[in-house]
Amino acid sequence: MKSRKLRGSSTAGRGLGKRSRSGAGRRGGRGRAGGGKRGQQNFASIKFYLKETKTEKNMPLNLSYLQSHLDKLKRKGIIQEKDGKLVVDITRGGEYTKICGKFKGQGLKLSVYGKTSKQAKENILQNGGEVNE
Repeated sequence: MKSRKLRGSSTAGRGLGKRSRSGAGRRGGRGRAGGGKRGQQNFASIKFYLKETKTEKNMPLNLSYLQSHLDKLKRKGIIQEKDGKLVVDITRGGEYTKICGKFKGQGLKLSVYGKTSKQAKENILQNGGEVNE
């Protein structure tokens, strides 16, 4: 709707007698306004802006997942084949930080590099694999 058609109307096309107005009052102040007393005192302090955030994710690679998604993990480069063993190297950095879980071997021999849980270590060694932490 063109503005010239709304000249002289009390609502300017916004309904119920309310018009949009410019200025800081419309948006509750400028900048860090409103960080005063009562429940918002944290807002006024610098600690509010300098929150510690956890950037490193702790993502485990489960052995049962590894077994069921071999092709997918090979394509991603997490698993490689060398001398009849599957080499799993998570020390290079990536989305996984630790290897854990149970493992039903079925002829798979793993050579693992990186952090492993106690149970995962036992399972890998029982199936003829090796663990290098």
